[in-house]
Amino acid sequence: MNATARKENQSMLWEIEEYWSKRAKSYSEEVRFEMEHENERNWMGVLQSYLKGIPGKKVLDIGTGPGFFAIGLTKRGYQVTAVDYTWNMLEEAKKNAGELAEKISFLQMDAQRLDFEDASFDAVVTRNLTWNLERPGDAYREWHRVLKKGGVLLNFDAGWYNYLFDDAKAHSFEEDRRRVKDAQIRDFESYSESDKMEDISRRLILSRCKRPEIDIELLRRAGFKLIYTDEEIGEKVWDETEKLNYGSRPMFMLRGVK
Repeated sequence: MNATARKENQSMLWEIEEYWSKRAKSYSEEVRFEMEHENERNWMGVLQSYLKGIPGKKVLDIGTGPGFFAIGLTKRGYQVTAVDYTWNMLEEAKKNAGELAEKISFLQMDAQRLDFEDASFDAVVTRNLTWNLERPGDAYREWHRVLKKGGVLLNFDAGWYNYLFDDAKAHSFEEDRRRVKDAQIRDFESYSESDKMEDISRRLILSRCKRPEIDIELLRRAGFKLIYTDEEIGEKVWDETEKLNYGSRPMFMLRGVK
C-alpha cells in the first residue's frame, strides 16, 4: 500500500471512529435493552452451540461495542478479551458490565491490525462489524492469525448497506420502512446520524459486494477451513420488531476453523 492509500485509509478509520463515538451512548441504550430481553438468551444459545469443541475458554470479542457478546459470554464462564477502536464504546461496555468488568479485558484496538501474539485465543466472535471495515481481507487474516489451531471464528453480519448500490434491494429496503410504519413500531433506520452512516458506507468495499459470498472467499484466502454459513440465523436470534425492520437485509453467520 502506497503512502497516499495509507493516508486515505487512516482518514476513513478516523471518520468511522468519530461516527461511532457520537453514537456510543444511544447504541449502548439499545444493547442494554437486548441484555434484558429474550434476545440475550437466544444469542448466547447460538454462540454456545457453535463454540462447543473449541480448544479452551479464551474468547476474543472484536468490535465489542457496548459489550453484548463480552458480557453474555463472561456470565457463562468464558475468559473474554473485548476490543473496539472507539474508546467511548469501551467506556459504555464497562458500564454495562458492572461488576463483571473486572473479569473482562477491555482494549482499544483496530480489528484490522491486532496487537496480540499468534495463537492467543480459542475463539473469535464478532457481530455487525465487518461491513464497516475498510480492509476486511486484512481483518480476516488477523483473526486467523490470533486463533489457536482448531480455534473457531464466529462472524455475524449482513449486507446492511447493499441497498445503496442495488435498485432491487433499495426497493425492498423502502418496503421494510413501509411495513414498520404500518405496524406502528420503531423504525431502526430513523435516527439523526443515518445520513452520515450512508455517506460513509458508500465508500466501504463490502457495501458494493454480494454477501456472504465475498466473505467466504476472503475467509478461504485467510486460511480458514471447514467454513459453514447460516443465512437464516436472524430467525433464531431476532425478535419480531427486528425481523420487520431488517426483512430485506437478512443476517448471516460465518463459522470458520483454523
